[in-house]
Amino acid sequence: MHNIFMKLQYGIYSTMTLRHTLILLCFALSPLSAEWNNWRGPNFNLTSGNQDFPNEFSDSQNVFWSADLPGEGASTPAIWKNSLYITSMDRGTNMLFAYNQSGKKKWEAQVGKGEGGSHRQGTGANPSPVVDSSGVYVYFKSAILAKFNHAGKELWRKDLQKEYSITSQWWDLGTSPVVADGKVFVAVMQQLSRRSGEKAETYVLALDKDSGKEIWKIDRNTGANTESMDAYTTPLIATVDGQQQLIVWGADQLSGHSIKTGKAIWTCGDFNPTNHKNWRTIASHTIVGDTAIVPYGRGYAVTAIKMGGMGDITSTSRKWEIQRIGPDVPTPTVYGESTIVLNDRGIINAIDIDSGNIIWESALPRTKDKYFASPIIAGDRLICCRDDGTVFICGLNKDGMEILSENHMGEPVIATPVPYNDKLFIRTASTLYCIGEKS
Repeated sequence: MHNIFMKLQYGIYSTMTLRHTLILLCFALSPLSAEWNNWRGPNFNLTSGNQDFPNEFSDSQNVFWSADLPGEGASTPAIWKNSLYITSMDRGTNMLFAYNQSGKKKWEAQVGKGEGGSHRQGTGANPSPVVDSSGVYVYFKSAILAKFNHAGKELWRKDLQKEYSITSQWWDLGTSPVVADGKVFVAVMQQLSRRSGEKAETYVLALDKDSGKEIWKIDRNTGANTESMDAYTTPLIATVDGQQQLIVWGADQLSGHSIKTGKAIWTCGDFNPTNHKNWRTIASHTIVGDTAIVPYGRGYAVTAIKMGGMGDITSTSRKWEIQRIGPDVPTPTVYGESTIVLNDRGIINAIDIDSGNIIWESALPRTKDKYFASPIIAGDRLICCRDDGTVFICGLNKDGMEILSENHMGEPVIATPVPYNDKLFIRTASTLYCIGEKS
């Protein structure tokens, strides 16, 4: 029986609390050049400090530099110091490219045989690179996971299909690796068999980040129905009950795992009350303190889960739930003490994280095209990309938003953009753009 939650009514929340002010101040004072080492950014919640990139741009206006990207890909760039890393699949081969901050290619590397996209906007290079001081980690639809140093030397490579399990997801891999505590974590959440009848595993894996050797591997069979087992989400590291945990969302379950052993510390379910067979999960969760913002049900709902405790916390963990405003693909972000939820049709809701009250609702111009990229917040600006290549820059305040500009890049934009060091990096179908004003 599905839990019964309080009815949430639309309303206006206009009081700027001290907590709201402090969180905004934190974002505003965060270093502008903090490395964008994963697709969620340095704060791991799709936010950045104030960035002085222009509001108006296109594929020819306010382009600081651009670089052609061979092949196909939808990964978000990762940035470390003077290097920017991005992946693609070109002529059947997985590729990793490194550029400097002037747009000059430093090196490129082949990363094994690739696998093409299944969805019209999907590719074999959807997962985004992750980077740290020792190198860059890449993952592809063909289930190849590898690490390179910053000079372009391959340090190790793992073929997860050969070493662990075939891939059985219906669509294109979207999960990116996570690096923490000297480990690389990958969540492989998929059906236990595919149409050909071959058996597959669903699991979470931790490898030594320097050697690629397995540290632990755990089964994550939640018992979800058919395609509901498929998840394209990226885990998060969070401090829960005073300890770092790997928070995994997908297959109708949110779970917190020991990063030392992989053991599930707690689990939260009831995300598919009617046991629907095709509630695959694309939008990832967002974490603020001990609260996880979880979109589920292909846009059916968004809910807030208070993480912590031991065992099954399903019956006690929900803070609020709102139906019919959730995203299917974009991951929610955070502004002050609210979560900003962009759905696939361009409807935007700001929801108070503690109470679940809808602070304001707005909408971007609607067309037949959808929003696949996750929204990014840079200071008091919200960046939203529609898949036809339209990029909206919106001004934010505690009471609402306004569209500041509507910019056209000339071809599809699926990857999440990156605001970094007073520039805005946008990956289109064939080009990486660095948007910024030239002195």
